[in-house]
Amino acid sequence: MVKRRQDMTSQNRGTIAEQETLRSGPDLSRRRFLAGSALGLGSAILASRPFSLHAQQLEPFIPAPNSLSNGRNLDSDNGKPRVQFTEEMRSYVIAISRWAKSYRNDFSVIAMNGLELTEFLETTLFATRGTAEPARDYLRALDGILSEAPFYGYEHYGEKTKEAETKYILGYLERLKYEGLQYLVVDYTNNSDEMQAAREQLSGLDALYYAAPPPGKQLSSLAKVPRTPIGSNPHVIDNLRQAKNFALVLDSSPYGTKEAYLDALVETNYDTLIIDPFHRGTIPLTYDDMKRLRYKRTGTPRTIMAYLNIGTAETFRYYWKSNWRTGSPDFIGEGNLLSRWGQEHHVYFWKREWQNLIYGSEGSYLGGIMKLGFDGVLLGGLDEYAWWQDY
Repeated sequence: MVKRRQDMTSQNRGTIAEQETLRSGPDLSRRRFLAGSALGLGSAILASRPFSLHAQQLEPFIPAPNSLSNGRNLDSDNGKPRVQFTEEMRSYVIAISRWAKSYRNDFSVIAMNGLELTEFLETTLFATRGTAEPARDYLRALDGILSEAPFYGYEHYGEKTKEAETKYILGYLERLKYEGLQYLVVDYTNNSDEMQAAREQLSGLDALYYAAPPPGKQLSSLAKVPRTPIGSNPHVIDNLRQAKNFALVLDSSPYGTKEAYLDALVETNYDTLIIDPFHRGTIPLTYDDMKRLRYKRTGTPRTIMAYLNIGTAETFRYYWKSNWRTGSPDFIGEGNLLSRWGQEHHVYFWKREWQNLIYGSEGSYLGGIMKLGFDGVLLGGLDEYAWWQDY
């Protein structure tokens, strides 16, 4: 099986801002949700009052036998935690999705990479067989899957992805195409002929395609090729399923000022923007910023998704404290030598102390993202389960 690389991270930090308390209801739409929002991403971190709302009636979330309670802090003789890392990551994503959707039922959850999480492989005494069954609960928790570099840029920008890796990625997408998920694909090329060839291979999968510009795989600017987004249109885009195209920008530092960055985004006709909720790692977006980004250049609404790394602790994020080190607090692991943009640490992602920073309360990272008015979240760091397996 082809080795998977570590998932991406982002180079932003800051503090998430307090707004009005989230409102809910079984039929809570994006427009009603946004109507109840207030000022921005700044002091939600400090918020201590509970949500004054009633969640939808969902089936109770029952963790897998090895998850959330069983054997979470046990170490083996070689120092490796006794944890079923794949199942822990699935349970983590399921819990995030159920929590978010209990407050806003049209909130989209997209998995970035981590394709192996979508299936259970049959294990025998001697080996793992090639047959697999879909991980149904995990798939139900998702609205979409984003795959990086199936055709170009897996190893280096502009370089054709090895055929074995392409087949590996497309094999997963083909097997899952009847699961009701929206596919998003990002290649790393600025060659229009290569883009066209990639789109032709995706024609049977109904995937949204975006080719990120150089340098490298930094995702630090908007694509210049083609000049107009593929499938550009003047229609109202109220959810991810209606989108004909998207853009992915996770490191906005090359733009300089936040105003210049926002101006660049506002001047596009992308149906969906996937961005980090912080500019240059220190400046949080505000509710007024979100109101500007909400509309395409044509003047009609679009959807906006936030990037959230749930698998590693990034030292430039608002939650990182200056006295944190490997092992202190105990959910912080060793440094990640493969981080894409900046310094980060592997984390014991199955520990509640870490997960509480990410979701589950008004002051959590995801809580602030939702209050700001984002329509969904792109979950990064999912491939961390594989690092722990090989640890």
